Amino acid sequence: MDTEVAKYIASSLAIIAMLATAPAEAYLAAKAFEAIGRNPKLESSLFGKVIVSIALVESTAIYALIAFFTIINS
Repeated sequence: MDTEVAKYIASSLAIIAMLATAPAEAYLAAKAFEAIGRNPKLESSLFGKVIVSIALVESTAIYALIAFFTIINS
């Protein structure tokens, strides 16, 4: 396999990883709102956990973005 082809494959996989995080964040937030809607007393308990979870999902997108630019510039 040519190195240029491998670079394109790796960069496209990084793009797919970045694109997959947006629906994951939306799904996480929707399920959190659904849980809060069912039991409003849990709002204070769930809020911090949801923020941390969304930050972890967002960090995956950031790592994929860094990997993308590293692959492109190599």
